[in-house]
Amino acid sequence: MNLKNANILVIDDDTDVLTAVKLLLKTEAKEVVTEKNPELLHSLLASKKFDLVLLDMNFKSSINTGNEGIFWLKKIKGLDENLSVIMITAYGDIDLAVRSLKEGAADFIVKPWHNEKLLEAIKEILKRKGKTAA
Repeated sequence: MNLKNANILVIDDDTDVLTAVKLLLKTEAKEVVTEKNPELLHSLLASKKFDLVLLDMNFKSSINTGNEGIFWLKKIKGLDENLSVIMITAYGDIDLAVRSLKEGAADFIVKPWHNEKLLEAIKEILKRKGKTAA
């Protein structure tokens, strides 16, 4: 799949992150939907077909374990096991990255990211997805 044809959902409680991703992807992707509240994931996924989700790992500023992100990743995979999810966090470590990948994440990106690296990760995942769908 080509990024130009992709619908991407971004879930992060930081409005600066949502704005940055939307600006980065607005000319690259078909559509970018942003949301601060992960509680709305179910209704968002039910209302539209997304090709990729960028999902924050921490939604409460005082807790940086990544458990929230893993919880929402499992919810996404429960709704659509084929939906690709890139986990994003400012508190990344190797154990958290490995745990995310074991739970079904397609990739793990640490904030702040390099725009080129994030774009390449998205393109690679969509490319792989296109090959498995063919």
